[in-house]
Amino acid sequence: MPPSDYIRTRKLSQEPSNSNESFFSKVVDSHPYFPNLSVSASDISSVKHAALVLVYSSLLLRSNGCQVDDEVEHKKKLMEFFDTNSGGTQESSAMSQLSCTKVTGGITNALFRVSGFQSITSLTAADFDSVLVRIFGAEGMIDRDIETSTYAALCNADIAYKYMGRFSNGRIEGWLDGYHPLQNQDLTDETTSLEIAKEMARLHCLFDVPEGELRDHHCGTELDVISVGLWDQLSSWMEQAKGYSEFKTAKDTERARALQLDKIEMEVQTIIQSFAATEEENDSGDSTASICGSSSKPNVVFCHNDLLLANIMKNKTTGHIQLIDFEYGGSNYAAFDMANHFNEYAGGTTTKENGVPDYTRFPNSERQTKFCVEYVKMTKRLESMKSDITDQADYNGGQKEMVIEEDEGIMNEAIQLLSHVQKFILVNHLYWGLWAVNQAAEEGCEEFDYLTYASNRFNEYYVKKSEWEEK
Repeated sequence: MPPSDYIRTRKLSQEPSNSNESFFSKVVDSHPYFPNLSVSASDISSVKHAALVLVYSSLLLRSNGCQVDDEVEHKKKLMEFFDTNSGGTQESSAMSQLSCTKVTGGITNALFRVSGFQSITSLTAADFDSVLVRIFGAEGMIDRDIETSTYAALCNADIAYKYMGRFSNGRIEGWLDGYHPLQNQDLTDETTSLEIAKEMARLHCLFDVPEGELRDHHCGTELDVISVGLWDQLSSWMEQAKGYSEFKTAKDTERARALQLDKIEMEVQTIIQSFAATEEENDSGDSTASICGSSSKPNVVFCHNDLLLANIMKNKTTGHIQLIDFEYGGSNYAAFDMANHFNEYAGGTTTKENGVPDYTRFPNSERQTKFCVEYVKMTKRLESMKSDITDQADYNGGQKEMVIEEDEGIMNEAIQLLSHVQKFILVNHLYWGLWAVNQAAEEGCEEFDYLTYASNRFNEYYVKKSEWEEK
C-alpha cells in the first residue's frame, strides 16, 4: 500500500459519519491505522489504551489473513471488546493487567513499553507479552506517512523488527525481548563493532525500496539512477534554521545567534558545490564500481542515517545486533552512514550527556579500517549469495553461508571506502548541527539542550576541517 493511503484514510476519518469515531480504521501497509486515536505521553492510561486497541485489531487481522473482508464486522468486534456503551467490561479487565513503563534513550520520540498481553485471557492469540509504543516527535521535520511505509517495508524485508499498526500520532512496534541498546563501553569491544559493520552491510545490500510511491520518494523517478536527498535536506534545514527570528526563550535566541549561522551557511554551500563538482567529473561512470563505490565516486544505497548507540540493539545472550529507529532512513551514500556511526561514538545525545559529546571516544584509524574491511567482506558475501539465490528467504533463514577471506583486493576496497567516509564526517557534523538548531526552535531546550549539541557539532566540524586541510 502506498503512503498516500494514509492521507486518504485521514480524509475519510474526517467525514461527518466518522469524525467522532475513535475506532474508525483502515488497513494500510497490511496493518491497522486508527487516524482518530490520539495518545498523550503524559497520560499512561491513553498509552495502554492505544496499545490494546492496536494489538486487538492486529490479532483480528492476523486471524483473517491481514484483510478486512467485512469492515462492519471488524468494527463490531472492536466495539464488543471495548464495549463503549456499557463501560467496557473486557477493556477494564484487560487494562488492569497491562503495565506501562517509559523507555529512556530517545530524544526525538516518546517511547513506552506496554506489557502483560499474554495474561489477558481474551487475547489467547498473542504470542508476545510486550509491545513498544512510539509517540512521534520532531513534528514537521519527518514525513510520518513515508516513514511508516518505509518501516513496514523494512520489516517485510526482515531488516527492521515488527510493525503492528499506527494511531494518529504514533505507532506500535514489537518489543525486542532479551536486547539492550548499546552503551559507550560496548563500542570498545571490537567484536561488537564488527557485528555492527555486518548489519550495516546487510541493510545496504539487501533492502530494495518497493516499487511505486515509496521508491519514487526515496530513489527518484529517473530510470537506473538513485537520487540522493542529502543535499536537498541539508539546504532545507539550513534555510529553516535561518528562518527563526526567535526561539523558545530569550536566552536561547541569543545562544542561537552565537552559532553564526551565516558562516555555517557558507560552509554548507561550499561543501555542496564541492560534491556536485566531483560528481559531475565522474558521471562518465566506472565499470569497476561496487556497493562501496568507485575510487572516485561513493556508492548510493538505502541508509539508516542515524546509527547512534540508542538505535543499535544487542542480544545479551547471542550478541546479535538489531538496528532500530529508521525514521531518518533514505537513499544516501553508504559512506555517510558509516561516517555518521563513527561520529556517534562520541555520544552527546542522551539526557545525561545533554548535548555534550566526548570526541576522545572517536574511533582511531585502525578501528575505522577494521570496520570498513568487515563491511566490504560482508557486502561481497551478500552480493555473491544474492546472485546464487532466487529466494531471498533462503538467506534470511541463514541456510547458506560463504566465507570471504581478507586479501589485498578487500583491503584496497576498504581503504577506498574509508577515503569517502572521511569526507562525509565533515558533512555529518553540519547535518546534525542544523537538525539540532531546528529542534531547539520547535521544541525548546528544557528537556534536552539542542543548542549545546548544535554548538558542539559545529565546533567539531571546524576541528575536522582543519585536520583535513592539513593532510
